[in-house]
Amino acid sequence: MLPQDRKRPLLFDAFPRLEGSLPWLPLAHAPTAVDPCDAIAPWLGRKEGVFMKRDDLASPLYGGNKIRRFEFVFAEAKERGAKRIVTVGGIASTQVMATVLFGRELGFDVRAVLFDQPLTRFAQRSVAGFAQAGAELVYGGGYAGTFLRAVRAQRRRAPSEPDNYFIFPGASGPRANVGYIDAMLELGRQVERGEAPRPDVIVLPTGSSGTMAALALGAAYLGWDTEIVGVRITARIACNRFMVQRLVRNTAGFLRARDPSFPDVAERVRFSLFHGAIGEGYGYPTAEAIDGAARLEDLTGAPGEITYSGKALAGLRALLALPEYAKKTFLLWNTLSTPRPPHEQGRALVPASLQWVFDAPTVA
Repeated sequence: MLPQDRKRPLLFDAFPRLEGSLPWLPLAHAPTAVDPCDAIAPWLGRKEGVFMKRDDLASPLYGGNKIRRFEFVFAEAKERGAKRIVTVGGIASTQVMATVLFGRELGFDVRAVLFDQPLTRFAQRSVAGFAQAGAELVYGGGYAGTFLRAVRAQRRRAPSEPDNYFIFPGASGPRANVGYIDAMLELGRQVERGEAPRPDVIVLPTGSSGTMAALALGAAYLGWDTEIVGVRITARIACNRFMVQRLVRNTAGFLRARDPSFPDVAERVRFSLFHGAIGEGYGYPTAEAIDGAARLEDLTGAPGEITYSGKALAGLRALLALPEYAKKTFLLWNTLSTPRPPHEQGRALVPASLQWVFDAPTVA
């Protein structure tokens, strides 16, 4: 299921010195399409000028916004000689799902430490899917317990064991972020070829904010005045303007350290955060998010979920209703996979510490 025709990222064409200093391997089936959102135009309240970047179809194995990022992350893991990937995420984490599926596809063992979030049917399918795909699951509970168990999970269990490779929650960090600068170069080419309009506004859900920071940096490099709007889905202490700016600067510095010709555009980025869709917090359903998740199915054929995609659609709809955006062209960057891994046989493989997710009441 890995692409056979991609030989190098566009970023290596723009900055050739990166090729010798930045490991990469092809995972995404790119370019991904840009489609109009006509199917939900009445719900959005806009007949035209709203499009979607189909990163949900970035791979037939599993789509979403982690795949491009993992092209650089897993390449480093292989270069280091790691045999196991260790990661952390919520019980409904799409990042954990992507890590397990691509990690196993590339020959890694995968150990995932899972923390609590409001229980949904999507979370139940996710936990079963993690197990069915071959992950070793560790229940972390709350944030404090998860931190301690993640530290323990990262340790080698014998001196002769190769080092584990750790992927942080959200797979956010300068190396991973490079994947979405490359994605903006891809969008730039699609605009040049007339395959997509140049967006005035790009909307996406944001938590750890790496994708958002990279898109903003990529747009600045292209010379676009596009505003990147992140629909905040987690606590403000973890997702705020300062955090995004720091990611922008760190990612730009990461690239300049490997190719000094990468321009200093970090101060020219345009981004904002939309705070009106989060509800009670990370993973908590809202009526608007439930509605948005259903609308995503109208667009892609696969249901959304209420943590990221549902709230992103709710945020997009709210932004379109604002007078200052009335004549703007919008691009929704779809970060949720349309391909869904099998999960029906996974429950029997889930450890006892996590069996509660299948019996407890769900909130959505």
